[in-house]
Amino acid sequence: MKKILYNVGFFIIVSICLVLIALFPREAMVTGEGRAAKVVYTYDFSWKEYKNNITVFIEGLVRDTSFGETRYKKPVEEEVILYFSRSLKIILPAFLFSLAAGIVKGVFDYKNSLKRRKIFGNWTTWLLMSIPDFFVILLVQWIIIFYVNWIDIFGHEQWFNFFIPALLAAIYPAMYISKITSGAISSEAGKQYVQVAKAKGFNEKLIIHQHILRNCAGTILNNVPTMMIYILSNLLFLEYLLDYKGAAYRLWLALDFEPRIFIGRESFYEPSVIISFGICFMAIVLFVQICSHLLSKRLDPR
Repeated sequence: MKKILYNVGFFIIVSICLVLIALFPREAMVTGEGRAAKVVYTYDFSWKEYKNNITVFIEGLVRDTSFGETRYKKPVEEEVILYFSRSLKIILPAFLFSLAAGIVKGVFDYKNSLKRRKIFGNWTTWLLMSIPDFFVILLVQWIIIFYVNWIDIFGHEQWFNFFIPALLAAIYPAMYISKITSGAISSEAGKQYVQVAKAKGFNEKLIIHQHILRNCAGTILNNVPTMMIYILSNLLFLEYLLDYKGAAYRLWLALDFEPRIFIGRESFYEPSVIISFGICFMAIVLFVQICSHLLSKRLDPR
């Protein structure tokens, strides 16, 4: 219970920090000087403007029970429901696939760690964890465009538009869980109850599945929140490169990143959208932390 309260308290503190950072005044003055219209970029911080941003946000949240409006003059809540529901189609399958495939791969890695087949075990785990995520995404994108061009990989309308990103998002997290599972089994394999089971004539498969994995459940579940963070960290690459209009893509637009500075540019920075999506992503991690902790205590009370 203490750990759950700590996670909830940390979530609240980080959420407050996110609000304070997102509402920080960032409007700068861009002017042109001289006959050549040399661009001059100036920024003056104002505590009064900062206080006003915070006051307006809190008043809207309390009085109107709303995070405000987007650049398109729509309620932020509508944007969150629309875009976040699309991202959940990637997050949930990726989470389930990462957990299931990671455990299966971890058992396979352990069983074949001393055999010739280890090239398909620990070696592939190490290789897939070493390759950058964006490289894998670009490689799959290139293969589909040139060799499987009947699949329209871009967009969010078809079932494969979220199924393929879900598989790509699950690669690194699955290898992470695989490494954790293999290590946990190795640490349990030398214990006395395993030696007793082997002495009684039980085969290795039965010992691993019926005894060792159950005792490894706590270790695996404690690393599930980290696995979820890896999945969420891949979202922006996936949604941006595959033109998937999800929550991470919309959050990127709300940041209004522009590498060029020019006179007369209108700012489309959306602090309310950033806060809303940021809290949603953190809420997913918090939910997974609480569930994994409760399941870990139930399956492995040690």
